[in-house]
Amino acid sequence: MLTNNEYKEIIEKKFNKPLKEIMYEICIERGMEKWDGAKELGVPEDTFVRWRTNFRFGPLQYQADMAQKHRIETINKYKQELKNTELERNLIYKDEVSLTGFKEIAERMLELKKIQSANRDTEMSNLMDIMSVGIWESIIEYLDKYENGSLINQYEQELKYTVKYVKQ
Repeated sequence: MLTNNEYKEIIEKKFNKPLKEIMYEICIERGMEKWDGAKELGVPEDTFVRWRTNFRFGPLQYQADMAQKHRIETINKYKQELKNTELERNLIYKDEVSLTGFKEIAERMLELKKIQSANRDTEMSNLMDIMSVGIWESIIEYLDKYENGSLINQYEQELKYTVKYVKQ
């Protein structure tokens, strides 16, 4: 039986590229399981699994790494967006009960949630922050659609579809 290094040399020579690239293609791009990947490369399953684990291309490893990467990118984006934002600035429509006042508060809440998200360490609270950010972004998006008249159009289209679908 060959050693892992001997298998590595054979595979790299056969495919004419580094093992990491080969494993990425097989595990990530093609999504092959260990038995199919090992068979394709002509190596024992335990060798394939060792390589996959070493490169962090196992399904859960890769998902966790990508989630962490996305989280870091999102936090950096929030920090960049809000680096010159004065959180304690006065509310212009504070005493006004209107859509304009509500939109101002919604935009401020979005800022707060982004800053909170960027400054927490725990994964669970971060998930809650991400959900809060999404909710406030949606609220603002619907207010914008209402203001520009596209929300009524969306409503009418969905109403036609729903009435047609329900009657069938």
